[in-house]
Amino acid sequence: FIVVHIAFKIVKSRVNKKAILYNLEITMNNKKVNIKAMLDTGNGLKDPITGSPVAVVEKEKLVGLLPDNILNNTERILGGDWKDENINFRSKFCVIPFNSIGKQNGMLIGLKIDKIQIDINDNTEEIKNVIVNSKL
Repeated sequence: FIVVHIAFKIVKSRVNKKAILYNLEITMNNKKVNIKAMLDTGNGLKDPITGSPVAVVEKEKLVGLLPDNILNNTERILGGDWKDENINFRSKFCVIPFNSIGKQNGMLIGLKIDKIQIDINDNTEEIKNVIVNSKL
C-alpha cells in the first residue's frame, strides 16, 4: 500500500508539472526569445506604479534580449554606473517592492519588455507592457 501510494504521488506530480508548462515568447526591442515556463496562478506580483504584471524568469533565458554587459552587471548599473553603450536600456529597468513570507519590504529588479506571448491549449495569448524579473 505504501509503495503504491508513493508511486501514485510521484506520477501525479509529474503529470501536473507537464500540464502547467507553456511555450512563452518574450519580445523586447524587436528581439525575441522562446522559453518553456510554468504558469504560477498564485503570483499576484505587479508594479505598484503602472499596475503591470511581473513575470519571473531565469536570467539565462534573457540572453539575446540584453547585451551580456548589462545582464552581468545589473547591480552596478542600478547603482548609477552606466556606460554610454547602455544608454538605450536605462528606461527599461525598474525596482519593484514586494512582501512575501519571510521577506518584508523586499525589492526586485525588473526589466520592462514589450510583450509576452503564451501558448495555452492551442491558443496564443498576448500580454503587453510586462515587467520581467529574473533575479538579475
